[in-house]
Amino acid sequence: MTTSTENRIDEWIARVKHYGAMKAFAFLPGFPAHKTPNPVTKYTVAVVDSEQKVSRFFIGNRIGVAKYGRLYETELRLRVYAPEGSSGSALLRASALLMDALEHEDSGRMINCLSLSGIDFDTASRTEYRDVVVRLSIITEEAAA
Repeated sequence: MTTSTENRIDEWIARVKHYGAMKAFAFLPGFPAHKTPNPVTKYTVAVVDSEQKVSRFFIGNRIGVAKYGRLYETELRLRVYAPEGSSGSALLRASALLMDALEHEDSGRMINCLSLSGIDFDTASRTEYRDVVVRLSIITEEAAA
């Protein structure tokens, strides 16, 4: 079942897809892996999310309005594939463009941490890639207690 936090993440990725140079990138779900084009002809981003950690918390005091909330912590792995025959520096520039787009379109201030993996090789698509890892923290409020 899709939650409002998943919807917020999906809407955010949709905005990232349309930001600047990201319009030229292909975005696709990370699974199943056989969907990755072979050969890769343009920069491609495979989006994979991991499981969420949910914490419930309480805001308020004896005289204030009591509210409950939930903190959703999740990690997205955006695998950036380079077109066949491109260099490692081109892959770094593409990853940096993606990181810039992620930060620019983060109007909800969900990003907790951004990191970049080293260059690796995908045997299925026979191309190089880098992972942009985004740790997100999303707070939702519940009805007053």
